[in-house]
Amino acid sequence: MKFKFSIYNSFKKIKPFIVLIFIISLSGCISIKPAAEKSGKSLFETFYVGEEGTQYFIKPLTFTNYSNEEKLNIDFTFRYKNEVKDSVTVNFSLLSSNIFKSIDSFSFSNTTNKIISKNIKLLFNEKKNKLFKSRFSTKISLIEFNKMFVSNEWKITIFSPEFSSTYIADKKTKKRINKLRDNVFILLKNSDKH
Repeated sequence: MKFKFSIYNSFKKIKPFIVLIFIISLSGCISIKPAAEKSGKSLFETFYVGEEGTQYFIKPLTFTNYSNEEKLNIDFTFRYKNEVKDSVTVNFSLLSSNIFKSIDSFSFSNTTNKIISKNIKLLFNEKKNKLFKSRFSTKISLIEFNKMFVSNEWKITIFSPEFSSTYIADKKTKKRINKLRDNVFILLKNSDKH
């Protein structure tokens, strides 16, 4: 009986240490996702496409028009192998109290560069809670898009027959632009030197 009692007492003393080790183990598991965000790999996906090299999908970045509280979410898809020559498919969604059926042009700029596209296609409109989501698509040059990563001060302006609206990058989006530059577009720049 004494032997059993001493094992029980020993376990009582060790129990807090076991709980502490368990908590530390769990906190280690929880910190995996922020590490992915720091590396930038959670911001894009890559797909091998054979002779055409690698396809990159840059996940949506959010821009805001603070005067009317509208949001614009934009994503980019392009292919790259050895040299920067492809076009970039640009899909963007306007989240607004207004529904948009057509856009005349799209201007994408930073402190040193500006890209304008006039060939914009409506993909769909849908109601999302109290707002409308209007989804559009266009293409821009990968060479010009690559130049956008000189600065993270991105600005997007939409022109339609009835209005023009400008959306700017917030702090979170600017950090993501920097991570994309350091993890994706640095590869494009370095390969062009060879």
